[in-house]
Amino acid sequence: MFDKQEMFIEYMFTMDDGKMLHYKINFYRPRADILDKADYPAWTELGFKQCGNCPLNLQDYSHCPVGIDAKEIILGFREILSCSATNVRVITPEREYFKRCDAQTGLRALIGFVMATSACPILSRMRGMAHYHLPFASIDEIVYRVTSSYLLGQYYIYQEGGKADLALKGLKKHYKDMLTLNYDFLQRIRAASEADSNLDVLSTLFSISSLLSVSLEQHLQKLKPLFIDMPTHLPEDELEPH
Repeated sequence: MFDKQEMFIEYMFTMDDGKMLHYKINFYRPRADILDKADYPAWTELGFKQCGNCPLNLQDYSHCPVGIDAKEIILGFREILSCSATNVRVITPEREYFKRCDAQTGLRALIGFVMATSACPILSRMRGMAHYHLPFASIDEIVYRVTSSYLLGQYYIYQEGGKADLALKGLKKHYKDMLTLNYDFLQRIRAASEADSNLDVLSTLFSISSLLSVSLEQHLQKLKPLFIDMPTHLPEDELEPH
């Protein structure tokens, strides 16, 4: 069983001009549904450019879960250009990562983790994958991870007597939902950004969602040679659940 008290991931940015940013994110971060509006910027309120497919209602929720979770990060980067060079150190419970890159690359990895572990009903579908966070993932790694994570979820559904979605219809729909969410959330953070870094990050996430929503099969075919020779063909009687 996972210890909900110790699942932290840290991101440390050291800019070439000496500026340092440090974020320690708790995978499990419960938050009240109704918050005092005086404590948070107006752009974090749920009704401020609310995503078109957001299932939350203004009567039960005062703020956007992602807006609240990403607030300190967005404010910290609002004066940093996306092309600014930085050293990024990421500490997870299992290992550390380091990358010399532009601010956009490091911020995209951090924001992606925060979004996937937020209380957003759409984004939280990716919590299982986020638990095994891989910063700076390539598009092939993203495709492998999201597909594997989704199929593992379908395996558990099958174990409980449900029908597994091996055609990945649910995963494709999820990325269409992500398209709408990323585009609308981009409009929200325009109000919080003074430089271009935050906007570039959301634009990139929008591009990834767009790419996977229309060409997931194409990317899966690219990975197929790595798995086609795996010994997966069992006799019919061994394929049935026991």
